[in-house]
Amino acid sequence: MENITSEQKALLERLRYIDPNVEVEWNDVRGVAASIRGRLGFQPGPEPEGKLWTFLQQFERLVGPPGLAECLKPLRRMSDDLGWVHLVYAYVREGVELYGAKLAVHAPPNGEILEIESGLWRDVEVDIAPQIEPGQVEEIALKRIAPLHDFDLLRRQAAKHEAPFPLTDPPRLVIYPWQGKLRLAWTTYGYSDLDEREGERVEAPYITYGQIFVDATTGERFLFAPTMQTAETAATGSGLAVTPLTGTHTTRTLNVVRVDGGSTYRLKDTTHNRNIVTFDVACSASYDWNTEIGSALKGGTLPVSEDTDGDHNWNRLPANTTAAERTAGQQPEVDAHHLVRQQYEWYNAVAGGRDGWDAGLFPNPPVPPQVINVVAHCRAPGGSCQENNAYKWSYKSNGTWVYWLAFMDATGTGYDYMAGSRFIVAHEYQHAITDFSFEDANGNPGLTYDGWLGAVHEGLSDVFGLLTTDDWLPARDISHATPPLIFRNLVYPRDNTCYDGNNLDHFDDRNTNAGFYARGTILAHCAYLMGKGGVHQRAARTPVLIPVPGLGRTTMGGKDMPKAACIWYRALAVRFGTSASSTGMPADDEQVFRTLRTAVVRAAEDLYGAGSPEHRNTILAFYAVGLHPTDTHYGPDVTFLRWGIDWELSRPYVGLTSPNYASLDLFVNNNGGSGWNALINVINPATGLPTDFENTVYCRVRNVGDQQANDVTVTFDYAKAGTATWTWQPVLDKNGNPQVLNIGSLAAGASNFPDSAQNSPPIAASVKWCIPPLAPGEVVDHFCLRAKVTASNDVNPHNNEVQSNIAYADYSPPGLARAVLIAGNPDPERSIPLRLTVEHSLPKGWKVSLGKIDRRRWLKPGEERPFELAVAMAPGADKELVPPLDGDLYGEMYGDYRGRFEGALVETLLDGFRLWGQFSTILEDKIPIAGRFEGEVDLGSGEVRGIVVGPHPEKAGAEIKVELNAWLRPWRRVEVGQWLGKQPIGGVTLQIQVPWERGPFPKLPPTDTHVRR
Repeated sequence: MENITSEQKALLERLRYIDPNVEVEWNDVRGVAASIRGRLGFQPGPEPEGKLWTFLQQFERLVGPPGLAECLKPLRRMSDDLGWVHLVYAYVREGVELYGAKLAVHAPPNGEILEIESGLWRDVEVDIAPQIEPGQVEEIALKRIAPLHDFDLLRRQAAKHEAPFPLTDPPRLVIYPWQGKLRLAWTTYGYSDLDEREGERVEAPYITYGQIFVDATTGERFLFAPTMQTAETAATGSGLAVTPLTGTHTTRTLNVVRVDGGSTYRLKDTTHNRNIVTFDVACSASYDWNTEIGSALKGGTLPVSEDTDGDHNWNRLPANTTAAERTAGQQPEVDAHHLVRQQYEWYNAVAGGRDGWDAGLFPNPPVPPQVINVVAHCRAPGGSCQENNAYKWSYKSNGTWVYWLAFMDATGTGYDYMAGSRFIVAHEYQHAITDFSFEDANGNPGLTYDGWLGAVHEGLSDVFGLLTTDDWLPARDISHATPPLIFRNLVYPRDNTCYDGNNLDHFDDRNTNAGFYARGTILAHCAYLMGKGGVHQRAARTPVLIPVPGLGRTTMGGKDMPKAACIWYRALAVRFGTSASSTGMPADDEQVFRTLRTAVVRAAEDLYGAGSPEHRNTILAFYAVGLHPTDTHYGPDVTFLRWGIDWELSRPYVGLTSPNYASLDLFVNNNGGSGWNALINVINPATGLPTDFENTVYCRVRNVGDQQANDVTVTFDYAKAGTATWTWQPVLDKNGNPQVLNIGSLAAGASNFPDSAQNSPPIAASVKWCIPPLAPGEVVDHFCLRAKVTASNDVNPHNNEVQSNIAYADYSPPGLARAVLIAGNPDPERSIPLRLTVEHSLPKGWKVSLGKIDRRRWLKPGEERPFELAVAMAPGADKELVPPLDGDLYGEMYGDYRGRFEGALVETLLDGFRLWGQFSTILEDKIPIAGRFEGEVDLGSGEVRGIVVGPHPEKAGAEIKVELNAWLRPWRRVEVGQWLGKQPIGGVTLQIQVPWERGPFPKLPPTDTHVRR
């Protein structure tokens, strides 16, 4: 705290005397507490409002200017499904709003005030006497845009629709914080000039619609924020979707209306509290501008998508990729209508009831209940219909707002119709949700689309695009490329091979790219870590890797969804109400990301409890992307790189990989190659006694925190190999002693041995494991291994467990490889359906089967059931490489980085001897390299040569190119997973040890589990 007065220090001391555990986050730019959390409603009062006034009588100087209580204007009072009350106030002095400055209060069901958040300033001294009159604002706006392209066309269009021009709303006087000063300003909505898009400069200024701010003393237009952010009788109909792109298109069921009992049907869904209407503007130049669309929507003249032949089936497909044919195709109308309905119903479920975008939260006017308007076959403003784009736009005229979503057609060659991607539809839908989560003192919705708030807008749209669709690598479903092109890689935002690449995933890189999308992906990547679970990688940090467990799933309103979605929605709906305007001061504006981080963490605590897995791993996810509060330590956090399925989408990018159901941090090495096969003590036929062979188990522990971990200890258990086993036994040595690995202290960011020592681990990181003889008739001879770590000062006890479940089978064609495994129900209270999935990386001609199991039966609580996994092998796999070719690469690297490496090549495509794929490795000096590989492979020898192009591991936004000369050994794995709904509850990897001897590979672990004496 630097910008704090002696008076404020004394008030903080008094507050800490009342509640020693009070938490304060200080805003040094504004000179107030951004957040105060503790026992704040300690004085008597019947309602939170009364307790707030009592608090302000003593402590107003901590959160705002003098006389604060008299200037607070109530905006919202919301009660949520947890029984909390949330209050939001604007600051209005002498009838003039301090724009974007809010005070928010959060009171739990016990009636106390738990938290106060402030977006105010310590001092508000402004002479409220404008020198510029309202009429001059229109003159200023006209003068700026008159010389620009399309001015005359736009003015004629506005006159045609009898719309005001260039201002569509009377100017209103506000106090606006801008570049360190509080300005008296006029704000209005209308057309103005802009020289950037989404935070990035463009070649020439252009005209667009948005919110205008003009200095009421000098006449300077100092800020312009566009509102465009890059949608009878009830009946049912049907239509053909955009996807899949090949084969038979999906048929959608549609809610429509029938017109006057005739043969005309329209895409209008009247089954919700807000109608959903889909329009077809046929790429017409008559609807280039929001004046035209907005006026037509208000006047009821925009053409609704119709089917007029009586079959209410929207099934017209384009015959080719010409613009005319794509305009005639009805698929984007079908998908837009269907997917927007899904979004409406999803938000209704997660909110416990929400009426469309506006949710009934605003006065009418200016916000009448909003029809969910969806516009298909739309042109870019003043541009083409064949662009890869979609947007949310809003328009205010005659004192009321209208909103809509618009989708362009693309070309049908790179990407297909934009409306065919649920992620893109969800992204645009969220823009409207975001806008209607904020309100100014005059009842207008909107979060300023400028600077850091523009990044919040795009970030939140990507966040909810991910969390509503589970499409973590979005828009591949509408890509015609091979392999499908990711629209924006939110698993690995730095990916420079996707459609919108070179984005950011860590807050420390925030000023290397000022684009709204580039900064917004920091938030979306954090949401990916929370929702799916993954690994964040950063070469400039110790540790390079931070694994984050996904928070799991839940059911809300009958819909299955990630718990992360519930957390982010609550944060936006009730905990992020104090930031709504840009100030032109980067040091202040960028704090909105930290404010949002606090809102999300508080929402996790509200929903799941302080210290819960959801709460602690939310904190971990924000810490991983660089958004932990700057004035506090994260603390020590001992953890593991868990089994591969927990970070499956991160594996192609972070330089390490593993099977789905094994961890690189828990393995066996009996003086050979590291793997997961343990030798079992069997009866020695010469003596009739059990052997005393001891396996050597290695465990890597990672302290991903920023403080030293103390008294680090690891314990071990094992069980019969199974997908979801629950009968665990302690790992013992030959003398029957339980095995414990005592590591002692572990420095911040350190592990007890490096990833580069995977095949040569130190003996100090090991314990001994002696497995008792098999029982008579017992056939399960592979085992699951589990480790748990503790530290006396660990801040997160919910990421402290790791498991490896893997079995090996020898390559012996044309025979069968068999493994007997256990399916189980670890839930002690309820029965669950038995749902097993099988994935594999086996060549064509190999066959996999599950036998001796009835998947129609349910598993009772605690029940375990054996089943057999059989693999029929095709001969010749050891003679020549055959696809799939995903596997290990060992070799030399040249170019921007040099040295020997052990890495992986995945997502491979083979055309003759040409090979493509996604490459990743970590060099011995901890430098991660990832990128797209293109080269050649010798299928007889396994030698691979080619080039990798990818993002620079140490310089955000830069590119690297390296040459590889390496050897490839494909994986031959069968991954059997057990699932409960969309959540994996366990699994086993069966690895076929194909003896591919070519290349510098370590020796494969043995397949035989029996000790030979």
